[in-house]
Amino acid sequence: MEQRNLNLTYSIIETHVMPALKERIETPAFFARYQLMIGDALREELAASESRLAVTHRYHMGWADKNGHDISATEGKRLRPTIAMLGADAVGGEIHLVLPAAIALEYIHNFSLIHDDIEDRDRFRHHRPTIWVVWGESTAIVSGNSMLKIADHAARALLDLGVELPTAIRAQRLIVEAYLLMIEGQFLDISFEARDDVTVDEYLFMIERKTGALIEASLHVGGLVGANGKSHVQAATGLRRLGYEFGRLFQVRDDILGVWGDDETGKPVGGDILNRKKSLPAIHALSNATGAAAKTILAIYRKPELTDRDLQSVLEIMDALGTYDFCNSISERHWSTAETIIDGLEFDLSIEGDFRELGEFLVERNS
Repeated sequence: MEQRNLNLTYSIIETHVMPALKERIETPAFFARYQLMIGDALREELAASESRLAVTHRYHMGWADKNGHDISATEGKRLRPTIAMLGADAVGGEIHLVLPAAIALEYIHNFSLIHDDIEDRDRFRHHRPTIWVVWGESTAIVSGNSMLKIADHAARALLDLGVELPTAIRAQRLIVEAYLLMIEGQFLDISFEARDDVTVDEYLFMIERKTGALIEASLHVGGLVGANGKSHVQAATGLRRLGYEFGRLFQVRDDILGVWGDDETGKPVGGDILNRKKSLPAIHALSNATGAAAKTILAIYRKPELTDRDLQSVLEIMDALGTYDFCNSISERHWSTAETIIDGLEFDLSIEGDFRELGEFLVERNS
C-alpha cells in the first residue's frame, strides 16, 4: 500500500510539475569570472586564523575532512560574493576593492548555514555530515559564532585596500544590518513552526530578512564599494532594489524545489513536507484548503512524523489548490519587477546580460 501511494506521489509530480523542473539550468557563465579570486580570498582569510576551530570551518567549506586533511568536496555557489563583485563591475569599479566585503558576506552566509543545520536537524549538506553531526551541537554553535567574527574581521580590510573611510564605514554598517535582519528572519521562521495561521504576507516579510537581506546587501555593497565615493554611487541604490527582488526570487525557488524537487534537482521529493516546514507552498495550502482538505492537511502538519501516505495527501491537496502555479506566479512577479529595474539602470550591455542571466537562473534553477 505504501509503495502504491509513493508511486502516486511521483505520478502527481511528473505530470504536473517535473516538465518545468527537468531541464538542467547551469550556473550563469559570468560566475566563472570571479570564482578563482573569491576562492583564493576565502582560503587566505581562514588561513590567517590560529583558532583550533579552524578545522570545523575548513570542513564545512569543503576544503578538509574531519581530521583536517585537505580534500576537494562540493562547495556552494558563492552567490553572495559573486553578485557583490558583479555589483562593482556594474558601476565600473575596481573589483578587487570589493573582495573583503564579498568574503565577509560569504562567511556570514556560512555562519547561518551551520546554525540552520542544527535548528532544522539537517544531518547532511553537500552529501557530507553536517558539523553538529560530526562534532556535536555545542561545537557547531561555537563554530558558527566564530565564523561570524571571521566575517567581521574580513570586512575591516576594506580600508587596507584603499576604500575611502566613509564608504568603508557605510559598507561595514550595511553588512552588519543585513546579518541582524537575517537573524531576525530566522527567529520569525522558527516562530512559524508553532503556528497554523501564518499568512503569505507574513511569510514574504520573513524571507525578506532571512534570505533576502544578505542578497540585497551583496549587490548594494558591491556597487557602493565599487563606486568608492565617485559619481556612480547613485547606481548602488538601484542595485539595492534589484538585490531585494533577487532575494525573494532565490527563496521562492528554493521553496518550490523543497516540495517538487527530485534526485536530479538535488532535493528529495516532498522533503519540506516530510519535515513539516512552513515554506511558501505549505502556507498557501494551509491558508486556502477548505472542508475535508483543510482538516486533512492541518492534521498532517500537526503530526510528529509523516509517512509517504501523508506526503501523497498533501501533494494532492496542493495540486487541487494550484499551489505550484501560485508559487511560480510570485516568482514571475518579482522577476518582472527586477527586469524593469535592470532596464532603468542602463548598464553596459554585457553587464546587463549578466544580470538577466542571473535573474533567469534564480527563477529556473533546479539545485
